[in-house]
Formats: sequence, C-alpha cells, structure tokens
Amino acid sequence: MATQAYTRVGQPCSNFNILATAVVRDPSDGRDKFVLSNYAMGGTGSIILIDPLSGEGESFGLPVGPGAWGLVNWKNEKLIVGTCVDQAYLHAFDLRTRQWAKTLVSEGEAYFWQMTLGSDGNVYGGTYPGCSLMKYDPASHTLVNLGQVSDVEGNQYSRPVWGEAPGYILVNYGYNVAGMKAYVIGDGTFRDFGAPGEQIKWVTDKLICAEKDQRLSYYDAATLLPFDKVVDDGQIPRTSITLPNLQKVSVRRLGHNRLAGVRGQDYFIAAEPENPEDFDRPLPVALKKIPAAPPPTAIFTLQSDGRGKLWGSSGFGQTVFSIEPHTGSVWNSSSVCNEGGEVYGLQFACDRLFMSAYAGGDHIVYDPSSSWDQLNNVNPRTLRSVAPELIRPEGRSVVGPDDAVWTGWSARYGVYGGGLSRIDPDSLEVESWLHPVPAQQIAGMAADDKYVYFTTNGGASGLPHRQVPCRFVIWAPRSGIVHEEILPEDQEAGNAIVALGGKVVFGAGLEIRIYDPDRRTLIHAVPMEHKCHWLVAIDERTAGAFCGEHYWEIDTASGASRRVTDVPGFVRAAAVHDGRLYFSVDSTLYRLEQSIGRNS
Repeated sequence: MATQAYTRVGQPCSNFNILATAVVRDPSDGRDKFVLSNYAMGGTGSIILIDPLSGEGESFGLPVGPGAWGLVNWKNEKLIVGTCVDQAYLHAFDLRTRQWAKTLVSEGEAYFWQMTLGSDGNVYGGTYPGCSLMKYDPASHTLVNLGQVSDVEGNQYSRPVWGEAPGYILVNYGYNVAGMKAYVIGDGTFRDFGAPGEQIKWVTDKLICAEKDQRLSYYDAATLLPFDKVVDDGQIPRTSITLPNLQKVSVRRLGHNRLAGVRGQDYFIAAEPENPEDFDRPLPVALKKIPAAPPPTAIFTLQSDGRGKLWGSSGFGQTVFSIEPHTGSVWNSSSVCNEGGEVYGLQFACDRLFMSAYAGGDHIVYDPSSSWDQLNNVNPRTLRSVAPELIRPEGRSVVGPDDAVWTGWSARYGVYGGGLSRIDPDSLEVESWLHPVPAQQIAGMAADDKYVYFTTNGGASGLPHRQVPCRFVIWAPRSGIVHEEILPEDQEAGNAIVALGGKVVFGAGLEIRIYDPDRRTLIHAVPMEHKCHWLVAIDERTAGAFCGEHYWEIDTASGASRRVTDVPGFVRAAAVHDGRLYFSVDSTLYRLEQSIGRNS
C-alpha cells in the first residue's frame, strides 16, 4: 500500500467572483443594501450585503454549493439564490431572520443561470444542461420544472430569462440552434416569437429588443408582435455605465439617484447621470474593497518563476496569486483583465508573466517588478484577443522553441473547433491559426527545443462533448503541422501532455503514451488504472503523472511505472518548484515530501 508522502502548504488562492447583484430595502433597519452573490470555486459560496452609507458588509455562507448566477429580491422579504456548477440548488434567505430555508434541488440540472421575478410573483430561472425553465413559488417554498425551452439536440442552455413583460417569462436558448421563446404564465405554454436565430438583448414592460447578426429588432411586450414604431433613446433601459477606461460595467439603482456596481474585487457607489446619453460617457468612480474576507478558491494552474515564487490562477474569478513556500508569503491580484472568466495559461518569458484567459480569448502580460495598474491597461496589459473565433485556452500555454508563448484554444460557443496563438515576448505581437485540426479543440500543449506539440479532442463550449478520433500533432513554429497521429477511438486525449528528454508523454484513455518525435514513433504505451489528468516533467527521464487519486512516476526510457503515493483528491494542476513537486486539490496546495525523479 502506498503511504502518504505530502504536506499541506496552505490555501494561497483567495478571491471574490461576483456573479450577480441586487438591491434590497433591508427590513432589519429600513436601509437600502447592495447585495453581491459570490461564487467560490472549490468552496462554498456566499451573499454579501453592503450598506452604501456606512460601507459595512455582512456575509452569509450558502447552505451548500459554490455559488450563484441566479439572484432575485423577492418583495424585500427574501433573497432567492440559484446556484451552479455541479448541481443546481435553490436557496431562500429570509432578510428579517437572516436564516436560510431548506435547500431545494433541481434534479438533473447542474446550473441555474440568471433568475427573474415574474408578474405572478413567482421566481423563474433557466438551466444547464437540460435547457429547462424552473418555477419557484416563494409562498409555498416549492420548485417545479416547467419543461424544456428547446428540444433541439445540442441545445443545453436556457439563458438568460426576463420577467419584465407582464404575463410572460422570456427566454433565450442555444447553443446548437439559437432562438428565443415566451412562457405564457396564464396557460403554462411555451410560445415561439421573433425571427429564427434572434436573441433577446433587453426587455421592459412595454418593449422587447432582440438581435441577430448585429441587427436589432423590436417587439411589443404585450402581443410579442413586431413593434412598428420608432424606438427612441429614452425607451432603452440603462443598466450599465462606462468607466474612464471605456469598460462597460453593469449597475443597480439605489435610492436617492445612486448607482451601485462591481468591478472584479471592488465595488462602487456613484451618482446616476442626469441624461441618458451620459451613461455612455466615461464616468469616474471610486473603487472600494468589498467589505468581507475573500474565501479560499480552487487553484487552476501552477507555474514556478524560478526565482523563489510559485504562481497560480484561481479556478474562477480572473485573478492570479503567488506564494513564497519557504516564507509562506502570499499575494493575490485584482482582476487581470476586463473580461470575466479565469486564467488557464501561465508562462514566464523575459521576466514577465504571460497569461491566457477565458472568456474573452485574452492574452495578458504582467511585469511583477512594476506597480499594478490594470484599470488603465498598463500592468497587466491586455494584448490582442483571439475572440470571437477562439475563447477558451483549453490547451494552456507553453514556451516554444522560438522562445515565444504558444497557447491552445477551443472555439467560440456553439462551434466545434480550436486554434493556436503565438505571442512574441519582445514585440508583444500576437499571431493566431484557426482549426489546425478541423472540428476539434486543442486539449493540451507541450514544447521542447524543436517543436510545439498538442493533442485535440471533441470538446466544445456550449455543445455536448463528442467522441471523435483524437489527434497528437507535431507543429513547427515556421511551417505548421509536420506530423500527426490519429489515436484509437477509445483513447481520448486531454490536458495531460509534457515534453522531456527528447520524448513527448501524453495521456490517452487509460494509457500514458511515450512518443519519440524524431523517429515519429510510439515507443511505450503504459497502462494505468485511471485516466491521467495531469503530467509534469520531473527530470529529463521521469514524468510525474496524476491519475485518479494517485501520483505515479513514469520512466520514459523503459516505460516502467511506479506508484509513489495516494493524493487527497483530484489534482487540477502541478509544478516543480525549487526541486520540489507542488500540486493542488481544490483550494489547497500540497508539497510532495518524498524525493522525486530517478534518484528516488
């Protein structure tokens, strides 16, 4: 039996990830409160009530679940919270007693997306992956599934939802075939309206605005028929303001003509502009720290800087962190870019940290030796995006043989495919290549002094995962694909891939494959009990492999494998730092205490 051989280092990653906001008139003191719904990947989410006048905050942990997209103020009596990501829970928080009601479960659903209050006083929410509409009755504290919004194969998302049109709940659906639908509250039926492919942008009690191919159309909120009058500027709801850096930020209205909003790890209170057109002009705001302790969150990526610090990214929330393991000193960043999501790729080049991030297809560069000024896009600086074609850096990032930073991507929502990008660390010029393997995303990336290597699979954003013949590809920076291997159909590739000692090691199904890129041949196929989900280079001959809840070492010359130790859970990321192997499980960082490599 393998023995425990690791030490808990701590929980260095902590941040806020505010997915929804609301305003309530708090019955406990009669004052307006700005409500934040915080998602804690790898932990338990919370709601935070901020008093705009005093700046004080109250934080209440959810009964279960990492957090919520759905948040509704029900009559200033309850806050209704719908959570994601593995199970869709519904929570009801009594504002007077500060107590949670019994948790309700949406069976078979992983996400509640945004929620809305219907004209009948009930709360409605869209779901994933069932593409359903749920109805919650706050009076009886019951939750029912009203059925699928769209039964088109591949349509897994019903989001967002709107309740502003009396008598209807309006819903967008996708992502295989996009459209919009109305749930008729009076008779419980779903009704099609609008043109195929249109998506709702905003709704008032009088008007519905939809968009397709960047063209707007309008519908009467009472009849759902096309609106044949001119829509003037005063009819457009103003739900966001423009910051001095020209970033659009959503806002909520407080009393006394004040607005409240969140930007990353901060919130702000601002005076509402007098004229509608002023919402589109830069408005200075004073950013304030959210008055609560940010919770520990899941570690998504790990990377050593070779100078004493281990760096990582949060599993959700668009922040990074660093830790000096020998001192325990920890630093957590503010948001690294304007888009939401998370950082997938971390690589150091020219003494700067290069990041790749979902959901904006962003490339970001940060100089740790200079002061932080992301608000003005100075440091970190967002470079050219690869969106809208590519949005998720599923393959992470590597430093290639040309000393450039290479990233593997998955395509935009509703598309099977992927691509590559390259950043020149000197000029910061960004290049990109679309769909090197048609209809497959880049799953994992590695590099050595000759080539960039990547694997592909049938994953996608917003579409069901497809079982396809995956690829292992050899890519030369100046000429593109020089060789590819088609894997057996039952051997799906993922993130696990590493180059070391002239070999490339990657996971494929229940095997770890060792490939010689010079001879263009597979030299070993190492069977494993569980799928390998992360690989790391221990030395020139040894690959460290995390498979299931076990850590193995693979001798790439002989193909011999050695189970070193059990680990305390699913390992999302690992890195060698100062000669020691560090790995993460949810929000906790561990260090392997046994010797690693050939001398162990």
